[in-house]
Amino acid sequence: MRNSKVIFNRQQLLKNLKSLGAENVCAMVKANAYGVGVKKVCTALLGKVKYFGVANMPEALEIRTFDKTTPILVVGISSDFDNAILNNIDLTIESVEMLLILQKYIKNTNKKIKIHLKINTGMNRLGLDTINEFKVCLKIIQKSPNIVLAGVFTHFATINEDNIFLQKQIKKFKQFCNIIPPIFNPIIHIGGGSIVKKINITKHPEIMVRAGLELYRHTIKIESKIIKIRNIKKGDRVGYSNGFVADKNYEIGIIPLGYADGINRKLSNLGYVKLGKQHCKIIGNICMDMFFIDLTNKNAKLGDTVQIFWDEDHWAQTLDTIPYEILTNLKVRGS
Repeated sequence: MRNSKVIFNRQQLLKNLKSLGAENVCAMVKANAYGVGVKKVCTALLGKVKYFGVANMPEALEIRTFDKTTPILVVGISSDFDNAILNNIDLTIESVEMLLILQKYIKNTNKKIKIHLKINTGMNRLGLDTINEFKVCLKIIQKSPNIVLAGVFTHFATINEDNIFLQKQIKKFKQFCNIIPPIFNPIIHIGGGSIVKKINITKHPEIMVRAGLELYRHTIKIESKIIKIRNIKKGDRVGYSNGFVADKNYEIGIIPLGYADGINRKLSNLGYVKLGKQHCKIIGNICMDMFFIDLTNKNAKLGDTVQIFWDEDHWAQTLDTIPYEILTNLKVRGS
């Protein structure tokens, strides 16, 4: 019998998708669907989104093992043109140099490859910087019948923190999109944090939204069991480095998960788990595979189920980080 398990809420995922209010969605499923599980997420979204977005070719090929039809976009840099063509995977082109390499590769073949041109509007990570670079790329594509311009996109660097800068990014992106020749009909898509909440997408149904964290909020819970209960006396020490010293007599429980499962060590003596409606504080330093909880004056018995994780925002606030980091670090190995 498994002591620990991840519970996936498929209906919550679909509810989150619907709440975006966008007709066209690229579901970002990189990093194992943000830690939620790429196969179960893609299967749940099959036929309900326009694209799946991944970071690299290995992630795209993993999806192709169980989904042969949904369009996939690699948003990172990949020069694996063979696999892109063979498996119908779209590639991101983010520089003139990269496009020239592709042009040379594809020139003597009778195969087509689909690409998306990425525009740098302020992130300064990947993407074409200038209108002139964009025009050069468009001319190269026009002269290359085997290269299909499937999309033009950007990734906004600032969404919630700086609205003025966001508007500058939007303005720059529009300048690029406005010069796309009529012979092309690429998908225009945007992403970056909660962009869908900042732009009234219902006024622009033609724009595809790349959605990540918005899809995964409150879609997973982690449960485990109390595998041992022991009583300790005042002055007893608990865990590595004497992480907790009892100031009275305690009843404590042992949970078979640890920082190797994504239970952040900084939750030591800070976080808590739920035992029914009871909150049980984490005490001592979290170990690689186990941690301790305070069961003093709690109604608990050996084998009871405890809820470890239920809200990525709660952990993020507790640990002064972002929900993305919380979700992508969860990797329960429970058995």
